[in-house]
Amino acid sequence: MKIAADVLAALKAHAREADPQECCGLLLGTAGQITEAVRATNRAADPGRRYEIDPQDHFAAIREARRRRLEVVGAYHSHPRSEPIPSSTDRAQAFEQFAFLIVGPEGAIRAWRFTEGNFVELPLVCDA
Repeated sequence: MKIAADVLAALKAHAREADPQECCGLLLGTAGQITEAVRATNRAADPGRRYEIDPQDHFAAIREARRRRLEVVGAYHSHPRSEPIPSSTDRAQAFEQFAFLIVGPEGAIRAWRFTEGNFVELPLVCDA
């Protein structure tokens, strides 16, 4: 999956700012390419261990994407204290055809797609 360099920088910045809580947001772009990250409010009951994208933020991102002839192609969140590997909570909330990017505690970012009940890692290609 291609991703703009400024999007990678934005995800890392959001994760640093939110620490020790998990940050979250949505990813805009087209099939196979992420061009923008849109921050969302984390509405989880325990934002230090979970994330839940505010539905109003999600709908706003959908409207903005449509206005610009883009799509919401995925979501991102951070793991402030663990590696950027999907957790059991991530698995329980995942659905297919969406890219899920996770920012780890040292700023490492990994991408995943939920397919047939499992996460499959997606290669990220920085599109400067």
